Amino acid sequence: MAGYGGTSLNIQWLQGAGTTVLSGDFLTLTYDSSVDMKEETAGADTNKQYIAFQKDGKLTIAGNIQSGTAAGGTVMLSTMTEGNFGTIIFSPEGTAASKPKYTVPAYSEGPKLDYAYSDLSKWTCDFQQSGTRVEGTN
Repeated sequence: MAGYGGTSLNIQWLQGAGTTVLSGDFLTLTYDSSVDMKEETAGADTNKQYIAFQKDGKLTIAGNIQSGTAAGGTVMLSTMTEGNFGTIIFSPEGTAASKPKYTVPAYSEGPKLDYAYSDLSKWTCDFQQSGTRVEGTN
């Protein structure tokens, strides 16, 4: 099986202000899925037993801050205001037909801005999944 690099990743943030492409200056995207486990141990059980309950997920995206209000600048960051609800769509292998695509409804937790003295300025934003992740293809 052939691996692939992150350079093909396409990330879109669809929310009330429109669609913002986050992949232009992204550095990383991490999607952490999880499930709540409920213990159902009872009676004569000698080992704990669990059932999978509700699924959850969190995305963390980081990128370089661009100057001004252009793509990658303050306009893009304002679409990630804390509490803003929308949908993250990411395609790890690009947008060609039949390549995987993930759609995640989520709330932005707000950008974290890192202005370094002698380095590139960077942003990081967490998105809390709120609803069902859909896995499909482009």
